[in-house]
Amino acid sequence: MLSAPAADAATKRKAAAKKKRPAATKKVPAAEPEDTFTPPDEPAPDSDVPVAPKAAAPAPVAPATPAAPKKLADVPAPARAATSNAVAIFGVARQSAATDSAAKLEDTLTRRLGSAGDVQFVDLATAFPPPEPQGNPRGDALFDEGRAAYDNLDPDAAAAKFKAAAEAYVQRPGDLRPEKLGETYLFQGAAQLLNGDVAGAKAAFTNALLAEPSLRPDAGLFGQDVQRVFSEAQSELNAQPQGTLVVNTQPQGARVLVRGRDVGTTPLSGAKLAPGRYPVQVVLPGYAPFATYVEVKPSAPTELKTKLGSAPGLSALRDAATKAGTEAAFDANGTPPEVGAIAERLNARYVVLAATFQDKKGRLHGEVQAWDVRTKNRLRGVEVDFGKRDGKGSADFAADQVHTFLTGAALPQGREDASKEPLVSSDSVLRKPWFWAAAAGVAAVTAGVVYVATTDRGPGFNPVNGFPGGISF
Repeated sequence: MLSAPAADAATKRKAAAKKKRPAATKKVPAAEPEDTFTPPDEPAPDSDVPVAPKAAAPAPVAPATPAAPKKLADVPAPARAATSNAVAIFGVARQSAATDSAAKLEDTLTRRLGSAGDVQFVDLATAFPPPEPQGNPRGDALFDEGRAAYDNLDPDAAAAKFKAAAEAYVQRPGDLRPEKLGETYLFQGAAQLLNGDVAGAKAAFTNALLAEPSLRPDAGLFGQDVQRVFSEAQSELNAQPQGTLVVNTQPQGARVLVRGRDVGTTPLSGAKLAPGRYPVQVVLPGYAPFATYVEVKPSAPTELKTKLGSAPGLSALRDAATKAGTEAAFDANGTPPEVGAIAERLNARYVVLAATFQDKKGRLHGEVQAWDVRTKNRLRGVEVDFGKRDGKGSADFAADQVHTFLTGAALPQGREDASKEPLVSSDSVLRKPWFWAAAAGVAAVTAGVVYVATTDRGPGFNPVNGFPGGISF
């Protein structure tokens, strides 16, 4: 039976010192989540179509000076640049059976275009800022009650309160403050040690180290018994072989945070961790955060898979993309109003929709179209056969066609293809920006793909103004 050390008993006299370290956490800028997006106060400028430059000028014409930035009616959105060449990509399923294929096609197009290094994507982090972390009043109140009991030398009540506080924190991994959880386990272990429960104290100290590896008992608050048992727990934890955390998400590219610290992006395969239970958060702009606990085993991989759900604001955009990705919308002339609404909300110049569907025999197919909402140019006729991994009809080939439309250059095909003719080589003029500025009502066909250029100089395109033919969300 261990007796309470003198230094532990002195904690009552040192109540002013209270905690071994501050429990403050970094604050994330507050932002209200958006369910929908609303019309701007002013119509879009009507002079965004570039003017054809002289034949000798090789460079694309600069866009017209933009009007004053628009404002969202309900929710204050962060300021965005008035001029943008950004690209928004959405996979849409025309049938429920094609949902997974739509997500995969969107992911393939995004990765392929992103690997080129010359395509700018819309900034979803700016369009959909993360919500402010919520506190845990119940856990904090239990911690304060446990601390009061500990300072009053009531280890039984203190241990029970600290245990309840830890459970309250653990139940909400998305709002977890690792340093606060570690501090809670530390005091729980110290209270158990005052009661002579060495095994229970060592287990609590191990949990404290798993929650916050940098945690150490303050010699001004804890006696030598606490220091010794804590050191033993640390040595035993360090002696165990590490495990590996593997995280895969759909879509990919999400940040993975373990104990609130960024350990990489998905697909994540090499995060080495000591055996134990860890809070894991998966964060991707535009998607609802995912948080859970993962038990890492020694000398073995532990895999976590999750499909991220769209945040409310992005869900509204996906609904609009689904309407614009129907067969009728793809076959119709002109720009679907939903495409303009997406571009307006995300400050995008280009909108790419990848529609997937099943034929009567159950085979999966895809069709990709892209719009330049500034010039009204359009890419259509890009078909995808999910049975092909490369070559014409593959998703990679579709990405190359989209890249040509966006930048005027085909994606690199690898060293082995260096001697081959680039895609659409016989129609290289199609990849010149001046061609699109000078073309008037032209539909150029190459490799089965239709590139449509128009010179619609009517009223400015404003699909979210609420007038007939427009879209309001």
